[in-house]
Amino acid sequence: MRALPAISLFCFSIASWADIPHRIEARYDLQVKGIKLAEVREVFVREKDQYHIESITKPVGLLSLFKPETIVANSEGDIGKQGLLPLRYTHKRTQDTGMNSAAEFDWIHHELIHRDNSGIHQLELAVGTQDRLSMMYQFVVAPPRGRWELKFDMSNGSMIEKLHYQVKPEQTVTTSFGTMRSYNLTSLPLSVPKRSDIWLAVDHNYIPCKIVFTEDGSNSLVQVLTDLKIVP
Repeated sequence: MRALPAISLFCFSIASWADIPHRIEARYDLQVKGIKLAEVREVFVREKDQYHIESITKPVGLLSLFKPETIVANSEGDIGKQGLLPLRYTHKRTQDTGMNSAAEFDWIHHELIHRDNSGIHQLELAVGTQDRLSMMYQFVVAPPRGRWELKFDMSNGSMIEKLHYQVKPEQTVTTSFGTMRSYNLTSLPLSVPKRSDIWLAVDHNYIPCKIVFTEDGSNSLVQVLTDLKIVP
């Protein structure tokens, strides 16, 4: 079988400006083995060629009693010809503040600065790098239509992960929000201890509608869309 070419996420061309929504509000449930543990509310806002994303995760049920931890993540930056160019990313916890982190992206000097409880670290900033939040909305701004594989770096404020996905178009996925046509992104290689599968809703601006995170030795964490509002 002929090897498929690996395509950097940064090589995409953005959708026309008219197709990029001004606001997206999405709500998700976080589940393990079908048990709801938390709710996530995300808001994406575009103002001309700039963007801001906020994600708030709050525990529910028993988890809210034993670990009342609210997690707030923010990403902001510019929108260029190839999609989102994050400038600042923050990840904050209300209880376990030792896990707080932040990233600053200097695209002119190709520098990435991480700030966490271990200190300040300066790294090389590779073309196409996203943060943990912006990567999900990069698919909205620059849909992976016609792509077989994606490779890009992702910063979480403490470390850089090199992500590699295979793209499988035209699947159907069912969530609380409904049944949707989707693209499925599957982590490669399949043998790595930390994996993720992402389903992008084709008819809803390629917003992630289901995400499954799996690590060896632990149960899968499933994030599923429950509500969605898009302002063109």
